[in-house]
Amino acid sequence: MTNKPEIRVTTKQIAELIQGKNLSTAEIYRMLDEAYPGHTMSRGTILCRLHAMVRSPSVEMIKTGQGNKARFQLIHASPRYLELSDINYRSKESKKSDTTLWHFHPMELRYCQLHKMFDQALAGVQERI
Repeated sequence: MTNKPEIRVTTKQIAELIQGKNLSTAEIYRMLDEAYPGHTMSRGTILCRLHAMVRSPSVEMIKTGQGNKARFQLIHASPRYLELSDINYRSKESKKSDTTLWHFHPMELRYCQLHKMFDQALAGVQERI
């Protein structure tokens, strides 16, 4: 009995595989099996990723049909989407929070800093009471 290493297929690899083709989820799954034997993706995971791509404003994708008759055609995906989708997936996957993967707008960071300062000041006042 040999243990095959599990292969995680990235969004970029999926995009390269399906770009310009009109495919069902079953066809995409077969293509993944051929290109990446030993991958760990289920058909449900593939479907979730495809629906995320359809909803994204950074991806141009056409979905036709419903249910098991649905077909997907990837026209274009921005490089930033391909990069960040894997970062976001890895951050959700790990149990421990990894702040190096977080992407905050400068206004959000400023708000968090002000909130932290307020909490510290309030804690200092409560200690004196």
